[in-house]
Amino acid sequence: MSALSATVAFNWPDFLGPFHVIMLHYPIGFLSLAALLELWAIRRPSEPARRAVGYTLGLSVVVAWLATGLGLLRALHGEFDGQMLTMHKFSGIAVSVLATLTWVLHRRLYPDPERVLVRRTYRGLLAASLGCLLLAGHQGGTLTHGSKFLTAGAPHSMENLMGVAEAAPPAPSVPQDGDTYSTSIQPLLERKCIACHGPEKQKGHLRLDQRESALAAGDSGAQAIVPGDPMRSQLVKLILLPRNHDDVMPPDGKEPLTAEEQVALVHWVQSGASFGNTPSPVPASPFPH
Repeated sequence: MSALSATVAFNWPDFLGPFHVIMLHYPIGFLSLAALLELWAIRRPSEPARRAVGYTLGLSVVVAWLATGLGLLRALHGEFDGQMLTMHKFSGIAVSVLATLTWVLHRRLYPDPERVLVRRTYRGLLAASLGCLLLAGHQGGTLTHGSKFLTAGAPHSMENLMGVAEAAPPAPSVPQDGDTYSTSIQPLLERKCIACHGPEKQKGHLRLDQRESALAAGDSGAQAIVPGDPMRSQLVKLILLPRNHDDVMPPDGKEPLTAEEQVALVHWVQSGASFGNTPSPVPASPFPH
């Protein structure tokens, strides 16, 4: 019976979708290589050079469609921002379509490289493929790492030029009951949690920047935050797991919470999990039911 249940529960999109993260690097590599080879063929025209470009473009088409298909399966999980995800889908499909058209034109161009109009159209499509590739890559990075993933480590002078400089943080103060969230918990969640559980991405269908969604149950079915009851809060359980545990949060590869940060989150939940000016309910019993 258990074996049958495991078979029924298996989901191919959930299994294959994550391989998109691996496959997406191949179109980047092959299309970039095709562009470099084309530049070489322009400077030193030869049959071997054109043939190398054709082979590389053919491989680009194959891996681009594979990456697109796996990406569409990954999108079925529904943990990303809808608008950005839609844009990423269209730009990814555009890369595959443009790469295919580029390859087809190259095959038509190859026997007769003197066909000027076809040659110009082919090279324009190759440039457009690279442009869409850059756009799709940036959108994918935004979905995975947040909208500030390129500027998070930028020097202040560059932040000002790019218009992404943030206001200086307020002077440190001793948090009172009413501002514990804004002074301690909110910055902690933004540093360690919001990239995967925020407005742009909701891994496990959990969002921690809004009270209603933070108190709701995620994919596990357990309530992420139970105000006043840390022992029943799934968030607390996961952050207290050993670092080598498969379900620990933040996951392996991300910066872990310090002991002080763990204590702060537990105390916040125990105190009613106030979200700024949002009133907190009367804390429940601190003991599990």
